[in-house]
Amino acid sequence: MVLIPLFLGSCTAYKKIPYLTDVESITSGEFEKSAKNYQAVIMPKDVLSIIVNAPTSEAAKDFNLPLMPTGVNEFVQKSTTTSSATSGSIQNYIVDNDGHITFPVLGRIRIGGLTKEQAEDKIYSMIYPLYLKESPIINIRFLNYKVAVLGEVARPNIYTTDNEQMTLFDALAMAGDLTIYGNRKNVLLIRESETGQRSIRQIDLQDKNILLDNDIYYLQQNDKIYVQPNKTRGNTSSIGTLETLALSGVSLLISVIAIITR
Repeated sequence: MVLIPLFLGSCTAYKKIPYLTDVESITSGEFEKSAKNYQAVIMPKDVLSIIVNAPTSEAAKDFNLPLMPTGVNEFVQKSTTTSSATSGSIQNYIVDNDGHITFPVLGRIRIGGLTKEQAEDKIYSMIYPLYLKESPIINIRFLNYKVAVLGEVARPNIYTTDNEQMTLFDALAMAGDLTIYGNRKNVLLIRESETGQRSIRQIDLQDKNILLDNDIYYLQQNDKIYVQPNKTRGNTSSIGTLETLALSGVSLLISVIAIITR
């Protein structure tokens, strides 16, 4: 009779662990409605590689930043440049707080809040046919796509990706998943817009509808994920060294009394 409540309690605790409960009930039609090709949005402080190519390479030369010779100021080169097939490195662009970059020939242009494709189209339309008579190819890449994962996970850290896309579950997998003390029903997603405004969303990892909400499922660069501790972690953290020693002493005393009274 004493053990029955313990068994029932363990069954209830198990239900708090799995992700995406009842996910099999989502229909293929619901998945089709939420399907989209995600594209990251350019944000302030993003580091971008922007390369303009044209059928005649000399024609696009003025629209690319100059090469930095190899071996010159290697520290700066490592942090702000990307390798090139030529005898140097192509310098990159840092988006300022207002979402602008200073582009060769075109000057200061705003690309913050645009997707890569939108920014490429904007630069294309500003170059062709006003400056170039040949249709150019604009290639933009993110060089600092990162997400921070902290709280009750196995490996809290800042994680980066090369494919410019990261899902919520990708980030948690990189961090080694939640610990047993992680609160799966109250994970915080902290996001900053291109204007600097922060927003916080509470996520229930057991909610199957995460897979249908693209604003949650797909992370944006510089997102922060905080996994809050559950009540068990809170209760254990409230027990200090003195309480632990007291419990050990009481346990030892009970054991001694039990031996003596046999």
